Amino acid sequence: MHVLLTRPAGRNRSLAARLEAMGEQVSCCPMMEIVAEPQPCPSPLAGADAAFFVSANAVDYAARLLPSWPPIRYLAVGGATARALRTHGVSPLTAPVDNETTEGVWSLPQMADVARQRFVIVRGNGGRETMAERLVAAGASVQYWSVYRRQLPKINGSDQVQSWQRDGVNAILATSVEILHNLFQVVPEPQRPWLQQQLLLVPVERVAAAARKLGCQHICVTQGAGDDAIIESIANWKNR
Repeated sequence: MHVLLTRPAGRNRSLAARLEAMGEQVSCCPMMEIVAEPQPCPSPLAGADAAFFVSANAVDYAARLLPSWPPIRYLAVGGATARALRTHGVSPLTAPVDNETTEGVWSLPQMADVARQRFVIVRGNGGRETMAERLVAAGASVQYWSVYRRQLPKINGSDQVQSWQRDGVNAILATSVEILHNLFQVVPEPQRPWLQQQLLLVPVERVAAAARKLGCQHICVTQGAGDDAIIESIANWKNR
């Protein structure tokens, strides 16, 4: 198998090494560029009861703006985000390993009673509103803190697809709907039939549904965006 990794730059290295150790071929082409929020608001964490970090990028860019990490409750959407928080001396609550999603965090027992609590959601520009909607419905107050921006990298799609085809790429990782849409935006329409025929590795059913709408025919839901879930799913797929 030759797997194309499309996470943002700096987020592919460990997975690539593990895949290569398994004997797989790997190419990397980030389909999302992460840059600092040009005019971030001052940190609202000191006045909060809890902070929910949506990604490791959210941790990294928040850390650049924080003089210290206040003693509040921290929540991480998955293992990579939790590890990033731990590097700053924070011990977060984390979604279950088999459900590293917003829904997984919401399922934690500590989220059963959040009424009158003040939550900050640390994220990039835009993104899903699911956590905020659930918190507000449960009686909590919510404030967003945007610390980075996501944007489409500048890529010559036609040349890139030809390179993938020459190299024998036959599986593509897309860990979010936005990365998936960026992939289809980069690839010119005449070359999309090739893209639709490759095995698409996605973390959750929500991304799989978006892939089906785009015409993808071979989809593997890895049940998580972390390296362990992806490695296990690739091994299971090959052993079918």
